[in-house]
Amino acid sequence: MKLTRKQWMMLTVLVFGAFVTVLNQTLVTPALPSIMEEMSVDQSTAQWLTTGFTLVNAIMIPITAFLQDRFSTRRLFVFSMGMFALGTLLAAVGLNFPVLLGGRLVQAAGAGILMPVTMTVLMLVFPVDRRGSAMGIFGLVIAFAPAIGPTVAGFVIDQADWHILFYIIFGLSLVIIAASLFLVDDKAPANKGDSVLDPLSLVLSTLGFGLMLYGFSALGSAGLTLVPLLTTAVGIVGVVWFFVRQTRLPHPMLRVDVLKNRRFLVGTIIGMLVQGALLAAGILMPIYIQSLHGLSATVSGLVLMPGAILMGVMNPIAGKWFDRHGPRRMAIVGMTLLTLTTFAFALLNTETSIVYLTVVYTIRMFSMTLVNMPITTWGMNALDNKVMNHGTSVNNTLRQVAGSLGTAIIIAVSTQVQNIASPSFGAVEGTMLGINAAFLVCTVLCLVGLVMTIALVKDKPGEEAAVDEGNTRKSLLMAIMKTDVYSLHQDATVEEAMRLFVEKNISAAPIVDESGEPVGFISDGDILKRLSPRSNSFTDPIVLINRTVMDDEGYAEKLAKVMQMRASEIGVGNPICVSVHADLTNVCRVLAENHLKKVPVLEDGHIVGVINRSDITQYSMAAYLSEHPGRAVFCGDEPSGQMEAVVECDCEKKCAEERAERAARAGRPAEQSGTTRPEGREG
Repeated sequence: MKLTRKQWMMLTVLVFGAFVTVLNQTLVTPALPSIMEEMSVDQSTAQWLTTGFTLVNAIMIPITAFLQDRFSTRRLFVFSMGMFALGTLLAAVGLNFPVLLGGRLVQAAGAGILMPVTMTVLMLVFPVDRRGSAMGIFGLVIAFAPAIGPTVAGFVIDQADWHILFYIIFGLSLVIIAASLFLVDDKAPANKGDSVLDPLSLVLSTLGFGLMLYGFSALGSAGLTLVPLLTTAVGIVGVVWFFVRQTRLPHPMLRVDVLKNRRFLVGTIIGMLVQGALLAAGILMPIYIQSLHGLSATVSGLVLMPGAILMGVMNPIAGKWFDRHGPRRMAIVGMTLLTLTTFAFALLNTETSIVYLTVVYTIRMFSMTLVNMPITTWGMNALDNKVMNHGTSVNNTLRQVAGSLGTAIIIAVSTQVQNIASPSFGAVEGTMLGINAAFLVCTVLCLVGLVMTIALVKDKPGEEAAVDEGNTRKSLLMAIMKTDVYSLHQDATVEEAMRLFVEKNISAAPIVDESGEPVGFISDGDILKRLSPRSNSFTDPIVLINRTVMDDEGYAEKLAKVMQMRASEIGVGNPICVSVHADLTNVCRVLAENHLKKVPVLEDGHIVGVINRSDITQYSMAAYLSEHPGRAVFCGDEPSGQMEAVVECDCEKKCAEERAERAARAGRPAEQSGTTRPEGREG
């Protein structure tokens, strides 16, 4: 299925909005020293500009699923971008630290709504077989922000001051809002009214996630003290209460029951582990480069830049690999590289060269592209479109929590090891050991993700991971579809279509362009509709033809006119297709939801087969019978002398009872075995 120009423009606006919000996050960290100096605040206070943003962002995500069920995409997008722009303006003015922090929190509220909205639209607009590519493009744009953010921020701060950064973001936000008013659909949500805003759920999600993430952050800096522990415990209780309550409400604010889907749950857990590992390196590497090597923040940004750029470039390529080969091999290779490179960081010392550091970090970011978006897409594909918005909200919420939890654990481990080692080995060596220990913990998390990937991630549920001669994954759909594909050129006439139908004994054919990509679909039913009387509609082609022959308008004249028309004029444009790697569940859903008998099967955008409902039915019946084998046995029948064949199964006792009843009525003894023939009778 090809997207229309308007759909591409809408997606461009949505993705650019997400890019600006991510860019905004990466601009703040380099500006912290300048903000601390200008507003006379210490590091722990200034850090709340990033920690507070994360807290509010995570709190808003569960509410987003409810908002998506109540408001159209355009209204929700404009509202979230408007809130983000307002917060950016407050931060740009930044008369004092409370105003700056307040602006950041308002920014986070808007960004927390915008990201799940964008992901949901991507998953709904693109068909299943192209979602990997769509998420790859999305990942490219999002990864580009952290690649250029620190460098741009450093340059602007050196030339002017940090206020200019927020004014630039504010200007970009206004442009996006203006474009969205014209390019983003105002279509009502499909599940409008399904979700209800439960006040207690709102309080539990806000306080639960807020206190839990605050507690994790506090544990990372203050250690295992009473207040952080108590705050974390209360937050966890609130979150658990929130999740349990959602499962009991008739109209939950967040459909946490999506986690009952095993594939989605596995994808979410692996994504959480990857997210924690990703944020860990982002925090530890600048500390290592600046504190132990004594290099500037600019050099630190340059060390990280190649990896960020490679990650951005590889995301769309990984998306195409996912659509073609599935997630398993990619994820295994990616998690293996991620585990090895993270362990390499656990072996760093004060003499490690910057070149080595850059190369290992770049390979590590490459491994992320093979895991992050493919695994997320694989898990999301398991959900029904009706709960896709809840799936994105749950996924984003848990990834945010994982990022904060991972950061807290890593900082806590690094700090505690540093405090223990510094008195004996000195401050430099103590810091180095702390960083090594933190990366060792990250390695363990990555190893857990690798084991889960090997054991639980499959290319497609219910399909065997077979490969053909070209080492390309061979799907179950490929094994049962019809590969003799007869197509029509987009300029072909209806007469040519009819000749093809008659010669090849088929009832429909796809219409393709010069490159062989499908642009339409025509069936004998489409032709018959053009020949039928307009006053009636018929579902039986034979009745339709009979009535057409008796049409007063003249069958011959109408037939001649229709035969000269282009097939694309009376066929269906933008045909519904499925990927050659789609599982049968999704194929059945496509056929049922669109009331189709057959659909073209695509590989790399080209038609490689056609799947019929009858193909799936025949395969399903054969597969079921092969898994439930039975053998013919004979049961004695009425005195007529006829024999009855039945399948021997668990109900053999019941069959014996029935035979006894029949024998009693016939005045003869019952057979002792279902395979014993009565005397004097031939089987």
